[in-house]
Amino acid sequence: MIRRLRVSTLGALMALAALAAGVPPAHAVAVSPGPGSGLAGQTVDIDINTASLTGLNVYSLQFTLNYSNTVVTPTSLITTGSLTAAAGWAQPEYYVSNVGGTGTIHVSDAGSAVLSGAGSLLKIRFTINPAWLNGNSTSLTLPTFTFNEGTPAATMTGSTLTVNPTPQINISPDVGEIVRGQTLQFTVSGTPTLPMSWSTSDGSIATISSTGLLTGVAPGTVTVTGTDAALHASTTTDVIAVRGMSLTAGTTAVVIGQTVTLPITVTSLAGLGIRSGQFALSFSASVLTATGVTTPPGTLLNGWGSVSFDQGPGNATVAFAGHADLTGSGVLCYVTFATNIASGTGMTVQNATFNENLPALRLGGSVTVNALPTITVSPDAVILLAGQTQQYTVSGSPTLPITWSVENPAIATISATGLVTAVQGGVTRVRAQDALGAVDFTTSLTVYDFKATLGSATGPPGKTARLYLTSDRLVGGLGIHAMQFTASWFGYTAYVSDARTTTSGLWNLWGAGGIESHRAPGVLTVAAGGSVMFGNTGPELGSLQFDIAPATPLGTDIPITISSLVFNEGQPVAQVVGGVIHVRATADVVEPDAAFALGRLEPNPASGSSRIPFTLPASTRAGESVRLAVYGLDGRRVRSILDGALGAGPHEAAWDGMDDRGQRVRSGLYFTRLEWAGRTATRKIARVN
Repeated sequence: MIRRLRVSTLGALMALAALAAGVPPAHAVAVSPGPGSGLAGQTVDIDINTASLTGLNVYSLQFTLNYSNTVVTPTSLITTGSLTAAAGWAQPEYYVSNVGGTGTIHVSDAGSAVLSGAGSLLKIRFTINPAWLNGNSTSLTLPTFTFNEGTPAATMTGSTLTVNPTPQINISPDVGEIVRGQTLQFTVSGTPTLPMSWSTSDGSIATISSTGLLTGVAPGTVTVTGTDAALHASTTTDVIAVRGMSLTAGTTAVVIGQTVTLPITVTSLAGLGIRSGQFALSFSASVLTATGVTTPPGTLLNGWGSVSFDQGPGNATVAFAGHADLTGSGVLCYVTFATNIASGTGMTVQNATFNENLPALRLGGSVTVNALPTITVSPDAVILLAGQTQQYTVSGSPTLPITWSVENPAIATISATGLVTAVQGGVTRVRAQDALGAVDFTTSLTVYDFKATLGSATGPPGKTARLYLTSDRLVGGLGIHAMQFTASWFGYTAYVSDARTTTSGLWNLWGAGGIESHRAPGVLTVAAGGSVMFGNTGPELGSLQFDIAPATPLGTDIPITISSLVFNEGQPVAQVVGGVIHVRATADVVEPDAAFALGRLEPNPASGSSRIPFTLPASTRAGESVRLAVYGLDGRRVRSILDGALGAGPHEAAWDGMDDRGQRVRSGLYFTRLEWAGRTATRKIARVN
């Protein structure tokens, strides 16, 4: 303030002297700040320009300049090359004031010599705010400007200081991790002036090419700097780590129940002098449980030194140490896991350090635990007779080979290809397991030692019908010495006036006293037994007689059901087929005292076993031979069914379609022939296989 007063006083004195000398008053002089521009953080000099001052006796000046104080800040006044410097004036004085966002610089100057000419009175140096990288501007205005004490007058105009956008470059990546020998490509973005030049902070750890390709040399860390042709530079804010090696947890997929063997691999350890190391894995404890570490032949740790293992829920740690340098690359070891559920889990390498000071580049893996495939064994429920076979198959998505088994091999056996052979009566299941452990069971495999069929008969109302209980094969080797069953005709009780057993068939060996029956409405319960076992004299086990009620309507079919058929104490087991009484006007029911006859074969045509009923007359003498056989159309005997002594009365045999060699006969027409006491009877039978 004192300097401003001094300058004003000096100017007033000089102005009075000019008037006294007769100098005329001056016209108005135009003054203005010059325009300027720069970049964020740079300094910009703004000229305070004037029109010609020649002859105007200007000995002093003072002014104020307004600007945006968020954009620029005045730092100094410069007079070099200015009108004031040419006149030998002293260095101007100034101070700065701020009101809100507006800054004001107050400037004053004076000298003993008058100013002459036009041009820059002085320069104000501004520093641009470094934050305005994207550009900005501020108006420069002269609220006040005074020459001397007001003479000559000044007219003021403003200008603009422009902040231009700063060219910016950014290099990437900003952080990285590689293994020695590996490369990492760097790029530049922004507004670079090409070409770029690249450098690292330590060329012994990593080098970088003119194209920005960094190559790891040795373990350590570096920063990378990229500089464009305009010398704009960018440096990574974080470090690029070069590791001596990488350690990777493998990726694999298994099926639930299998053991996971996960490889842990490393890149080359050569030249690093590795004598020890450790790593830790983390994973989902619900999916896997770590069980151990293995170092089989072919792994780097095989025979090298000691290896320890530790585990907890969701984690596993492996440490190793040796007395020689560990070299090479590939599988370091295997970590094993048990699978808990069908799901997936990442395998993260939490820590991997060699020689306690060489961290490895850690690369995680994953384990996927798949559910077992769904397989289905078919057929699901099978009934077989002893000696029969059944082929089983597996559908779905099995992994071959299939392993077949039967729960009870005493009932049935099964081959490696799934072919079941029935052995003896009982119920079991077939099991199939694929190579991955997927398993399926059938619902049931029921095996019967033979088939017991009650058969059928036809008769008119008021007559007696005999139904024969026959087997589909000879049962002499099955040790049968007792049997019991229930015959029922519920719903048809009014049509059967009586029911009873007979003494024909194999149970005749036990005599009349060995056969007991109990009659109730709709039911006949039979129990029979003796000390003699059934032999192979024929297929007829026994027979039942039913009296057809006289009021039974013609056309009625009365089903006779056999249930609870048990031999001995449960073995052998028979498949039971019930019979039918057909109530018709004509009958093929043969009374016990009927003549020699060969009955109608059922079924006919046949693909399985056919029932062959026949009757021997009452005149049959004990010991008389009876022969029953099947012949072809050419007269050749195909099968001998019966050749022995039988008593008088009805009998029944069966032909299973096999010849005397045990082979199934071809489809076609055959004859059954019954021979007794020089008499014969024949019937045709057709086979359809």
